[in-house]
Amino acid sequence: MTPDEGEYSSVSVEDIEVKSLSEEYSTPSSEGKGDVLNVTACIINADKADSSALLILFELKNTDSSEPSSSREVATKNVELDSIKGRSMLYQSVQLTVPGPGTYDIDVFVSEEGKTPSTGLGMVFLVGEEGEVGTF
Repeated sequence: MTPDEGEYSSVSVEDIEVKSLSEEYSTPSSEGKGDVLNVTACIINADKADSSALLILFELKNTDSSEPSSSREVATKNVELDSIKGRSMLYQSVQLTVPGPGTYDIDVFVSEEGKTPSTGLGMVFLVGEEGEVGTF
């Protein structure tokens, strides 16, 4: 069964949490520079039915930069999921590396196959000199 054109997805991002892996586990980034962050998004399916295939996009930008917005992107990561059960939630985590201390913006978007995506969710956070993460 194909969804009607313009049908909106009931799957959305409800919360984002950012933690420093460097702080907790002393994990150096693969490049040897920067701080490794664990970004976890809470994804909710408000519909009774299971979702179709999902694509979750994590987009990290440096908000301290004076570069044009297209040049501020630090990292992106896509995660594909088969589905999420009806009326349930899941936590999806990815690891992203920031080049050093500063203010960053993380945006998470979820797209459900064949449906208009719901609005993404974003948050701004600080990475300190020691790799610690603080939120506003």
